[in-house]
Amino acid sequence: MTLDELDRKIIELKKRGLNILIENELLADLRGRYYETAIDKKVESITNQLRKNVFFLGTIHDQNVSYSKIKEFMGITTDSNLNKILYEDYKLTYIKTAITIAEFYGVPVEILLFQDLEANEQTFRQLYPALFRQGRN
Repeated sequence: MTLDELDRKIIELKKRGLNILIENELLADLRGRYYETAIDKKVESITNQLRKNVFFLGTIHDQNVSYSKIKEFMGITTDSNLNKILYEDYKLTYIKTAITIAEFYGVPVEILLFQDLEANEQTFRQLYPALFRQGRN
């Protein structure tokens, strides 16, 4: 549902002349469906960008991030669904997971989630030269 469709449905609902309590409940339900869909789309988009950047960083470092590699290298445990988020169809729902991956690769989390590292590789090479060195050590 687009914002225009939501507005149209709100106007249609208000024209029905329902009891104010019923109208408010129906409006809340209508808005809830719109926002749930909009939020889910954004979470999916951010998750896809995260995956794309992690695969790109994995090729640069010759090492893909995983639950066990974070435990081994960083000495911490993270979201047990990390591998499913990165390599299956789970969505990122816990921001600490993204921050942990960012720390693993030494990149700001904002870039990992909202920028396309591969498409802007030259810019990021200049800004973060250490990021593009191969290997973890």
